[in-house]
Amino acid sequence: MENSGVQTVARAFEILGCFRDGDALGVSEVARRCGLAVSTTHRLMGSLVAAGFLDKDGSRYRVGGALTEFGQLAHRQYGAYRAEPHLELLATTVGANASIAIRQAGDAVLVATSRWREADGDRLQGIRLPVHASALGKALLVWGETTEDLIDLLPYEGGTDRSVTGPDELAAELDRTRRRGYAFNDEELDVGFRTIGLPVLRPDGTCRFALGLRGPVALMTPERVPMYVELARSTARDIADALA
Repeated sequence: MENSGVQTVARAFEILGCFRDGDALGVSEVARRCGLAVSTTHRLMGSLVAAGFLDKDGSRYRVGGALTEFGQLAHRQYGAYRAEPHLELLATTVGANASIAIRQAGDAVLVATSRWREADGDRLQGIRLPVHASALGKALLVWGETTEDLIDLLPYEGGTDRSVTGPDELAAELDRTRRRGYAFNDEELDVGFRTIGLPVLRPDGTCRFALGLRGPVALMTPERVPMYVELARSTARDIADALA
């Protein structure tokens, strides 16, 4: 019975994971993505609706209001709201998108963004980014708590044909990042966009958060990148002070 309960919870979390892109989905599509029977999926999604984790509109489902509540709680607990004025100042100064992220397993998860994020519409780059293909992820790997096992076990899925494809390539990229002092995503997640990534350092030199500055290639030119790195580095120090 205990194993059955654990399996049910795991399946419910897997179903919720299908909604990370913000799309409205039907039962059949969710069942296909999760590899579950339609009847099982329908039953679990009904329970998630009853708990407020999903909303139902006709035959389509969306993220529910209960997750908004938990999201707001996490936002407060991380102290991310303290970073937002600094993100907004950096974004408006450069004319790009600024964000901070934490690492969860093989992803960098955005916890605060500037309002400039809205300029690219809903598709932008998502909330959860693969660490191997994102500047935020690379910064979190270099200056955060990373093991060789993690690098070996990453799925290396997502990104474009410019992103690294395996552990050896990623290790070399992380070494370049460490020596350079900042991470860089050169159209590795979204064609036409580049991102600078910097750690938000604790006093001991490690980081829980990373700062990203993302803009189109026409803005993030090689000639301008050094200037943007210095602006972002100054902002990262200000955010570190605000979060301390």
